[in-house]
Amino acid sequence: GGGGGGYGFGRDSRENTLANGRRRIQDVASRLRLSNHFVDTAHRFFTLAVEKNFVQGRRTTHVVAACLYIACRKEKDCQHMLIDFSDALQVNVYTLGTCFLKFRRLLGIQLEIIDPALYIYRFAAHLDLEDRANAVAITALRLVGRMKRDWIVSGRRPAGICAAALLIAARAHGFQKNHQDVTKILRVCGMTVAARVKDFESTPSANLTMEQFINVDLENECDPPVFTQNRIKEARALAIQEGNVELLTSGKLDDPRTGAKRASKWRNAVVESKNMKEMNQLYTQLASEMKNGEQENENGEDGEGGETSTATTPTTATTEPQSQSQSQNDLPPLSSPNNINNNQQLITQEDAQNITLSTIPFPKGPNGKDLIIPNQATYEELQKSTQKEEDKLNLSQWKSSMPQSAMDEIDDLFRDDEEVKQKEAIFNKMNKDYIEKQARKESERVAAEMAQKEREDDEAAQAEESARFYRKTKRRRMADDDYDGVDDGPSTQDALLAAISTRKTSRKINYDAMSSIFDDDGNFSTELLEDNEPNKQDTEIEV
Repeated sequence: GGGGGGYGFGRDSRENTLANGRRRIQDVASRLRLSNHFVDTAHRFFTLAVEKNFVQGRRTTHVVAACLYIACRKEKDCQHMLIDFSDALQVNVYTLGTCFLKFRRLLGIQLEIIDPALYIYRFAAHLDLEDRANAVAITALRLVGRMKRDWIVSGRRPAGICAAALLIAARAHGFQKNHQDVTKILRVCGMTVAARVKDFESTPSANLTMEQFINVDLENECDPPVFTQNRIKEARALAIQEGNVELLTSGKLDDPRTGAKRASKWRNAVVESKNMKEMNQLYTQLASEMKNGEQENENGEDGEGGETSTATTPTTATTEPQSQSQSQNDLPPLSSPNNINNNQQLITQEDAQNITLSTIPFPKGPNGKDLIIPNQATYEELQKSTQKEEDKLNLSQWKSSMPQSAMDEIDDLFRDDEEVKQKEAIFNKMNKDYIEKQARKESERVAAEMAQKEREDDEAAQAEESARFYRKTKRRRMADDDYDGVDDGPSTQDALLAAISTRKTSRKINYDAMSSIFDDDGNFSTELLEDNEPNKQDTEIEV
């Protein structure tokens, strides 16, 4: 009956959790006007979340929203976004997104990418486009289709693609819309919309007029934007390696997606921040102190050499300012015109190129290190491997290179041959049944392969025998005196033997007896049938 204990309490608690989850799912579904089909699907996902303890430590509202959103994503025609659940529950969209991603990863669910075209008509109705909302939506749909063919949609969020398509379509129809008009409706960042618009501007379709874009469908596809950016970085790196200053400063390697003001920004040297300057000065000071300390230690070890060096240092220190003052007196003043002309002549074209190459930063890869060009290998990659693909370690030679203090520890790590045999014997004894089972399976597999091979050889021999018999009977018929040189086609015997030879033969059929039912002309012989026919008189007597 009503026995207590942890089991009954756990069962009741689980039922209460599932009932509470279904009630909250129905509440959220009613706010978003979802049918009972989505409620049932979401409740099944919520049951899995309870079984896998995913609800522990998380708010039930977040788990319910994740389950409902997965149920919506399972349907291809559902237009609900995660931002809709955020508005309905008044929860941060990033919090719901984190819960959704973790739950999807836990269950291993594969969800299809949402088509941005599903949201065009929905958000076009909120842009105050009056009676031309349908025309703008149709143009936006064509833009989304064009972006798909130009590899702009792949890897992008559908909200950003939809916002960029609606913004371009609205401007094409004469509406003065800004980025803020679409970002506040689709809840996306303005930089995201600007980036998608720039991606479309770099395609040939952006150069078409409105009429041409509607009537003309370009067959060529553009490369993905990331692919183009990586090729530009590789071209910059190659130009820096080759020292092609003319190409670097010509503007041909500028990214077309960036504006005119930022197009040449990549050629400027990286400005160090105040913290970076302080850190560099600190590292330089530490390096100089360490170097001076090493020199002092070396001088202290030299002994007498150190005394002579210290004695000579004051004289050198006093002579250096005199030489500097004499050299300064010999040079003309800096403000004189002759000195300025001489300094300008000292700066050659090669020095200008070196200055330009030193100021242009080398392109960086995704890992923050210098970019490696795909068709060029580094010096380490070009070297031959010194390690063999399969090599056996010489333990004695390796141990000889180790310090004496580590020899005992190394001996404890490795077993000798006697210990290996003992371990092997123990393993074989403990896993005797498994080893015998594996040996029996191996013998059965070999026997089955041999039987299959014998069967195939037997069938091949029978097929060859039937073909040989068919050729012999054909030669005998060709050598007949009544043959007039005209082939009337295969006889009944030949057709039967040919049909049998094309199929698998059976050892239960006597092909010699089968061939004996034909006469020399290839017709059926009734002699065997007459010989085997029972005597009518005998049958009458028996009756």
